[in-house]
Amino acid sequence: MHTPTTHLRSLRLGQVAGALALALLTGCASYEQQTQQFSNSTKTGSFAAAVTQIDQQAAKSAGSKDELVFRLEQGATLLTAAMADPTLVPDIRPAPAAAKKGEAPAAPLPEPTAEEVHQHYFTRSVAAFDAAEAKVTAWEEEAKVKLGSEFGAAMTNQANLPYRGRAYDKVMMNTYKAVGYLALGDKDKARVELNRSLQRQRDAVEANSKRIVAVQDEQEKAARGELKDEKGKSAAYDSSRALNDPKTGAGLQAALDASLAPMKPYGDYVNPFSVFLDGLFFTVLGEGGSDLERGRKSFERVAAMVPENPFVRADLDAAASAAEGKAPEGVTYVIFETGTAAAREQVRVDIPTFVVSSRMPYVGAAFPKLKFNEAYVPNLGVKAGETTVNTATVASMDSVIANDFKNEWPAIVTKTVITTATKAIIAAVVQKAAEDRGGMWAGLAAGLIMGGINSATNIADTRTWTSLPKEFQYARLATPESRELTLDAGGVQKTVALAPGAVNVVYVKSASPTAPLLVSSFVLK
Repeated sequence: MHTPTTHLRSLRLGQVAGALALALLTGCASYEQQTQQFSNSTKTGSFAAAVTQIDQQAAKSAGSKDELVFRLEQGATLLTAAMADPTLVPDIRPAPAAAKKGEAPAAPLPEPTAEEVHQHYFTRSVAAFDAAEAKVTAWEEEAKVKLGSEFGAAMTNQANLPYRGRAYDKVMMNTYKAVGYLALGDKDKARVELNRSLQRQRDAVEANSKRIVAVQDEQEKAARGELKDEKGKSAAYDSSRALNDPKTGAGLQAALDASLAPMKPYGDYVNPFSVFLDGLFFTVLGEGGSDLERGRKSFERVAAMVPENPFVRADLDAAASAAEGKAPEGVTYVIFETGTAAAREQVRVDIPTFVVSSRMPYVGAAFPKLKFNEAYVPNLGVKAGETTVNTATVASMDSVIANDFKNEWPAIVTKTVITTATKAIIAAVVQKAAEDRGGMWAGLAAGLIMGGINSATNIADTRTWTSLPKEFQYARLATPESRELTLDAGGVQKTVALAPGAVNVVYVKSASPTAPLLVSSFVLK
C-alpha cells in the first residue's frame, strides 16, 4: 500500500523530472539554429557581420567537438572577405592602445590599401584552413589507432560526437587553400594543396569501404545486445528487421530521395572543380612532361564528368598542345561561385521497438535530410570587347554533397535506429521496474526522466559546411586587347581590369541574387 507521503514524494519527483526534461530539450540547439545569424549575414552580403560572427564562433569552439566545422566556415568566409570591397569587411588595423594618463592619444594608423586588405584576408583564410587541417589530421590519426571510432560510443547521439569532417569537406579544404595560395602568388604551396586534394579523393574511397564493414559490425553487436548506453544498460535490437518495416522503410526512403534529387554521376568522392583546378594549374604551370600529362588527364576527367560544359573541350585541346610545347597564352579564366550549398535539416521517422506493449510500438527517430537553396544567380555573363559568353557549370556542389550523403546514409540510419530504439526499450524497462516498486507515480516519474533525456538526445546531426557555393562555374576566353572585362550577374555589372600576364584568372562570387558581386583577379602566368 502506498501512503499519501509516498504519493507526494512521487509527485515531486515527477515535477523535478518534468523540469529536467524541459531543461534538456531547451538546451539542445541544432547546428542550423546555432549558425542562423551567420548564414543570413552571408546570404545577404553583410560581410563585416559574417566575418565577426564566424570569428567569434570559431574562437568559442576551440577544443570542442564542433571546432572543425567552424574552422571550415571561417576559412571560406575569410576567403569571401578577401574578394570584397575593403569598406564591406572589418578594419584590419589593430585597435589603438588606450592612452596613459596625461598622454595624448596615439595617432591612428594609416588606412590600409585595398591590396593590403585583400592580402590580409587571403592569409587569414589559409590560416583558418590550416587550423581545420590540423583537426582533420588529429582525427585521422586517432582513427588509425581506434578502428571504427565513429561507432565507439554506440549509444551516443551522433550530434554529440566530434565533427571529424566529411570527404568533400577535406577535398574542398585543400582546394580552397590552393586558391588562396594562387591569389597570394605562392605557386609552390598551391601545388602541395592540389596534391593533397587529389589524395583525399582517393583516400575517401578506402574510408568508405571501412565504414561499410563498421556498419555491419554495429548491426551484429546490437542484435546480440552487446551495445550499452551511457549508464551501462543494454538491450538487444535487430536493426535490419526494423529497416524492413513498411512504415519505417517508406519514411527513410522519402528522406533519402529528397536528399539525392540533384545528384549527377560524378563518381564517388570526386569533386569536378578540384579536378578542374588541378588541370588548369598543371597545364599552365607544369614544369615537365609528367606535370603536363597530369594537366591533360585532369581535363580529360572533367570532360567526362561535365560533357555539356562548352569550355572543357577547348581546355583539353590546350592541355594536349601544352604537352607538345605550346604553352597557353592570351587566355583569361573567369571562375564563378554562385549560391550557397545544401544545408541539413531534421526529419522524424517512426521506427519499431518490437516491445510487446501498447504504450510504445513505435518511437520517433531524428534523421538528417539535405535541404537545397534555390536562390542563386544561374550564370555570369562575361563581355570582352565584342565577345560575350556565359559561365557554365563545372561542379554542382549540391551533387557532390548528395553523393557523399548517399554513401554516409547506411551508417547514419543504422546508428540512429539502434541508438533511438535501444534507449527507448531501456526506458520502458526502467519505467516498468519503477512502477512495480513504487506504484503509478514512481513509474510516471521514471518515464518522464528517461523520456526527457531520450528526447533531448534524439537530435539529428545537422552539422555541415554551409558557406560552400551551390555551384562552381567557369568560362575561358581570349584576353581582349583592352585587358578589360565586364561581368553581369542578373543585371548587376562590374568592370574588371586585367593585369599584364599570359594567363589571367578572375575569381567571382555571388552568395545570392541580393548579395554584392565579389571579384578578385590574379595572374596565373
